[in-house]
Amino acid sequence: MACLPASDPLAYRARITLAQLADRPVIDVPPRVPRVWWDFWAVDPRPVGTPVRYGPVASDVEGLLHLVARGEGMCFLPAAARDLFPRPGVSYVAVTDLPPSTAGLAWLRSNRTEPLIEAVAGAARCVASA
Repeated sequence: MACLPASDPLAYRARITLAQLADRPVIDVPPRVPRVWWDFWAVDPRPVGTPVRYGPVASDVEGLLHLVARGEGMCFLPAAARDLFPRPGVSYVAVTDLPPSTAGLAWLRSNRTEPLIEAVAGAARCVASA
């Protein structure tokens, strides 16, 4: 899912492609974040081999969305972000040539009987089986 400024000409299309986003800067992350992780989420390099142009740095999701809303760049987020992080000035658009992202839960074996772990795992099982 592309997270675009609402002022972007692509912001209200139903679907777009990576090629259509080629000239847009991607919000960057601080140096302490492993580059390989952010390169994956920024789709850097793009499938055609071109590097991504990075914009300003955000330290958290709120900062990232603030920068997007101000028109300083864009980012990619999971589709759930549309419901989890609705913000004025931010538009979420499906990207047809991005593979789906998958999330997983993990915990230490020694903590598996902790009430919070059991509750989260149970909720995840309910959602997955729905």
